[in-house]
Amino acid sequence: MDSKITRKIIQKAFWGLGLLLFMLLVIDILPSGHLLCPYAVVCFGMLTLHGIFTFILAMVSGLIISMASLFIGRKFCSYICFLGTLQEYIYRFNRKYRYKQIIPQKLHKILSQLKYVVLVLTAYLAFSGTQFIYMRYCPVLRLAHPYHLTLSAALFFLILLIGCLFIERFWCRYLCPYAALMNLWQYLGKLLGVPRKMIIRNLDSSLDCRNCKNYCPMHLDLSSMNIISSVDCIHCLRCVRTCFRAGPGKEACLYQDDL
Repeated sequence: MDSKITRKIIQKAFWGLGLLLFMLLVIDILPSGHLLCPYAVVCFGMLTLHGIFTFILAMVSGLIISMASLFIGRKFCSYICFLGTLQEYIYRFNRKYRYKQIIPQKLHKILSQLKYVVLVLTAYLAFSGTQFIYMRYCPVLRLAHPYHLTLSAALFFLILLIGCLFIERFWCRYLCPYAALMNLWQYLGKLLGVPRKMIIRNLDSSLDCRNCKNYCPMHLDLSSMNIISSVDCIHCLRCVRTCFRAGPGKEACLYQDDL
């Protein structure tokens, strides 16, 4: 099966599962949706020990997913993450500026470092027992329990939604601490020489149409890369799909990886 179709099937399946979990939260069958988040152990800190089963589930799933990025990159963001898919759907409402990179590349690179700051901050808060400060603003927790919104948290969530409307995957790009954690695993893999799935670009056959760069949801400068080795690549394959050469009887200058 084509990798792009496979991604859509997996993505929609997990999106449906996420909606089901949300419904179970609303009718009080599921006590806490946030504990199912793979970053919950860091975000909740010692509070996760209040439910030993969910603690173990969150810890194991979070470790497996983050370690998997060593070999397959951040496919979790593109295939499985409910919040990532939600951002894609929100961005579709932006018909006027859709697929236009409104953040300059230099500024984007600076803002991309913010998620590492959030990672360190959440880890410190969990260690110090003050994790409630981050939990108040965590978008996953706010989606799971919207009736606990404070005014400041509601304002932050509104800003986040507006950001996702004009900047595709705004949270993934700049603020997600779990994305930063997966990136650190990939950097470790680079140091250890662990082979990782990547998208290959054939510069010899490229027409330099820059569609791959313009349509990249993570704002990667793909036109200057032969191998898409950036740890921020989420393997959504839009660069392959939008390649100018990728038409009937044509071969894209980017070669998608296997699932």
